[in-house]
Amino acid sequence: MLSLPARIKNRLIRDYHSNRFNAVARQIDRARPLQRGTQPFTVLSMVQHRDVHAYLLAARSFAHYADPRRIVVVCDPSLSEEDKAVMRQQIPHIEFRRADEFVHPDIPRGGTWERLYAISEYAQTDYVVQLDADTLTLAPIPEVLDAVRSCNGFVIGEKADQKIVTLAEAEAYARPWQSLSYVNIQALSEVTMVVAGLRMPLYVRGCSGFTGFAPDPRMRDELLDFARKMRDHTQGRWNEWGTEQVTSNYLVANAHGTRLLPWPKYSTPDQSAAAPVFVHFIGYMRFINGKYARAARQVLRTLA
Repeated sequence: MLSLPARIKNRLIRDYHSNRFNAVARQIDRARPLQRGTQPFTVLSMVQHRDVHAYLLAARSFAHYADPRRIVVVCDPSLSEEDKAVMRQQIPHIEFRRADEFVHPDIPRGGTWERLYAISEYAQTDYVVQLDADTLTLAPIPEVLDAVRSCNGFVIGEKADQKIVTLAEAEAYARPWQSLSYVNIQALSEVTMVVAGLRMPLYVRGCSGFTGFAPDPRMRDELLDFARKMRDHTQGRWNEWGTEQVTSNYLVANAHGTRLLPWPKYSTPDQSAAAPVFVHFIGYMRFINGKYARAARQVLRTLA
C-alpha cells in the first residue's frame, strides 16, 4: 500500500492533469456541428454527466475518419437535459436512449451492461461500433473501415500478436491467477467458461471500449445464454464490475470474421506507437501525465 504522502502526491497529479484535460475538452463546443455521415453503421456509447466533453471529443474524432450514419447514446442516469443539449449542439442527429430501456432479469444492472444489451438490439440489423468516451481517434483507421464494409467483427486487444483462442486456451491462460488471495472476476470467468456449457467455442482478451459487432439477429439470444450460464458458475460474483467486458469479448470472438486490431497502432497510452491512430485512455492511465490533453489538442486542430 502506498504511503499517505505518496497517495496525496498521486491525487494532486491526477487533479492537475484532469483539470488541464477538461479545460481543453470544453473547447470542442466551438467546433462546427457534425454532419450526418454516409457510412451504413451505428456508433453506440454510454455516457455519464462527467464525461460529456470527453465523449464529444471521442465521437467527433472517430466520425472525422469513419463517417458513421447513426450515433446513439445510452444515457447514464446522471446525464441531464442540459448535457443532452450540449451534445445535440455538436451532433444534431444524435439519438438518446434511456439506460432503463435496456435491462433484463437475466443480466446485471449497471457496469455498462445496459450498453451491451443496447448493442444487441441495434445489431439485429446494423453494424455497431461500441466507442468509449475516453478514446480518441488521431489518424485514418483503415482496419476498422475494412471490418465495417466486410461485416467482420473487430476488437482492440492488449498486446502484439494476440489471437482469438478456444475456451480451453483461455482457461489455461487465466489458471495461474487462481492461486492469488483475490481473483478478479475476469480471471475467474475465463477459467469458468470451459465448464459452463456454453454454445460457442471462442474467446478473446480484448477491451469492450472499442469493439465492432457485425449484424447478427442471434446476438441477444447468445448474450442472454452466456449471462445465465456464467451467473450460475461464478460463485455469486456475476454482478461485479467487469462481467460486461468478459461477455463482450466472448460475443465478438465468436462473431463473423472478427480480427484483433493491430497493436500498438490501436492501444492504450502506455503502449502507443510513435504515431498511434487510436488511443484508449483507460482508467488509471487517463490523468497520470499530459498525454490525454495533448491528444485532445491534436483532435481540436484536426476538426478546426
